Amino acid sequence: MSSSDTIRLLLIHDTPSEAQRLVSMLNNAGRPNRAQRVASEPALVKLLQDKSWDLLIAAEHSQELPAAVALRTINKLQKDIPVVLLTERNGAQPVVEGLKLGAREVVTVDEDQHLLLVIQREMGALDNRRQARLHDRRYHATLQRAKELLDSSKDGIAYVSDGLIVYANESFAERFGYDSNDEIEYQPLIDMLPSGEQEGAREFLRQCAMDHNEVEVREWQFSAKTASGKPLPVRAQVLATVYEDEPCIQIRIAAKGADTGQLEAQLSDIKNRDPLTSLYNRQYFLHMLDSAIKSNAGSRRTGGLMYIEVDRFEEAVQKAVGVAGADAVLKKMAEILQSTLRRGDQLARYGEQSFSLMLAETTPDNAEQRAVELLGKIADTIFDAAGKTVRATVSVGISLLSEASAGVEKVLEQALQAHHQALKKHTEGNGCALYEPDIEQAGDADTYHRARVIQALESGSMKLLYQPVLSLQGSGEQLYEVLVRLIDANSEELSPVAFLQTLGDAGLSSKLDRWVILAAIKAAAAQRAAGREVSLLLHISVASLVDTGLPPWLGVAFRAAKVPPKLVSFQLRQEDIDSHLHAARDFTKQVQGLGCRVAVCHFGTGLNPFKMLEHVRVDIAKVDPSFVREVQDEGESSDTLAGLVKQLAAANTKVIVPHVEQANMLPTLWQTGTDYIQGYYVQAPAEKMDFDFSLD
Repeated sequence: MSSSDTIRLLLIHDTPSEAQRLVSMLNNAGRPNRAQRVASEPALVKLLQDKSWDLLIAAEHSQELPAAVALRTINKLQKDIPVVLLTERNGAQPVVEGLKLGAREVVTVDEDQHLLLVIQREMGALDNRRQARLHDRRYHATLQRAKELLDSSKDGIAYVSDGLIVYANESFAERFGYDSNDEIEYQPLIDMLPSGEQEGAREFLRQCAMDHNEVEVREWQFSAKTASGKPLPVRAQVLATVYEDEPCIQIRIAAKGADTGQLEAQLSDIKNRDPLTSLYNRQYFLHMLDSAIKSNAGSRRTGGLMYIEVDRFEEAVQKAVGVAGADAVLKKMAEILQSTLRRGDQLARYGEQSFSLMLAETTPDNAEQRAVELLGKIADTIFDAAGKTVRATVSVGISLLSEASAGVEKVLEQALQAHHQALKKHTEGNGCALYEPDIEQAGDADTYHRARVIQALESGSMKLLYQPVLSLQGSGEQLYEVLVRLIDANSEELSPVAFLQTLGDAGLSSKLDRWVILAAIKAAAAQRAAGREVSLLLHISVASLVDTGLPPWLGVAFRAAKVPPKLVSFQLRQEDIDSHLHAARDFTKQVQGLGCRVAVCHFGTGLNPFKMLEHVRVDIAKVDPSFVREVQDEGESSDTLAGLVKQLAAANTKVIVPHVEQANMLPTLWQTGTDYIQGYYVQAPAEKMDFDFSLD
């Protein structure tokens, strides 16, 4: 779970104000959350049965719902929800008692830093457990597919454990003259050999088992007896492996009439291939990469390595179309990647949801350009899987191969670091990054990022992107959300807003906001001159929210650009409004007085998000992405999202549902009365405001 993901939080506390303090503390610490206070055991049971939750925080001595009852209920329903207890007692005794009840941790009240560290740890552990369960399901699905392949193979295949044949396919049984594999399963393999060869066979198989080499295949020639007792010369291949989680020996006899040389070549190729995608597997790719690095060491050629991983694979693909459907997506993605190959390139499946591409000869610019083209091809593809359609994106990390490359591990580490940088720059995925040693070794990252933004503002190396917000109710409004990107020396697009929020540089954030506002309304003025009446949705940072000089400045800017204020909506984060309620109320009144609209994003987080609407009147609410993920990616009921939309409609507030990536969301959203949708299903952010809104 990313630190920016919304935590689905249950709170058990007799004091509502203290529960609200915990929610505010988490928001202020950059941990957005959707909290629900629980006051009874029946209410807890219903919440646990209806939804997925990430964390429960309970006061140790809660009277309304005792912590022990809550823990017992969670265990009874077999829910994987970490529980943290808050205690007012000092010493080890409350910790011991809480851990015995089943809590993950016991934290003293008001020790907020300790609580935040515990939450960070538990969210990471929860994500690991969820990933482990997913991999376990995929592992067993893979085993089932492998079993089906074994059963249908024309080659005779058997698995031997402790001398017994624990599995034999029909081809193996037929080779020895039996009518069915049932006749030989769980029989000693040695009994199928003449007495003169049994001792030698025992020693050979014992050595194979002790070797534990699951890669190298051994040749075994022996005489056997058929079911009728006739001698049968056999040439088999033997491999130490695992069957049904137990170590054993695989014996494989080639189909009759097969050309031995051709068969060996096929077996070698099969050993080096991934069975799902037919690409090279990880082991063979690493061998090729090592050879390429050694080759480049003595030349002036520069090669490249791309590490390609599917974005949000579990949420966006796996949960949407299931294990078999996810395999179909990966297979199609492999075909797309193969279509981009050039002479000398080598492509492999590196992991469960990742690929690796080795470029024979390239330059940094060329490698990045190829990565961008690859991103576009995948993002533009609609994948058909399990009777559904799904969109998927990837993120790419690039490292270079040259005479300075230290070895396979170092090159891979650099590609993985670049992939991590790509995800930091493009939090929604669909981005790429090139490993740059100088940047990685920079001493003061904060100073570096701040300097980058200052330089970009002074040099004009910023650009705006526009993502359409589509009306589901046919309003005809041409609304675009405005996003700012910084262009670095390698022409990569970075989002400066994310790290400015981390730096907490109010002056620089305010300066950036004003630059974006001016640039955006100038672009809107150009659209008006061309006959297009576009509307803008502009982000406002907390620094600008508390800047009393901004509203008067806006009035001057609108008059200078000749853009009606009614075409501009300013978007605030709900956590910023909650933390600066008076400033938000004043800012909202002033900009609405100019004729602008006010929007709030991440709406629905906290204990009572509608309480905020009593103090700050907003025109548009963009719901938190977690509501969409529950329905779109996790397959949960849309009742919660529908209820939120209806409550907002009753408050005379328009609703934007973001992160819409699948067509099957549209009927649900239309029925709930959702006003606008936004996301990659509509269109990714683009440099021009040229979306065809007539499609609505």
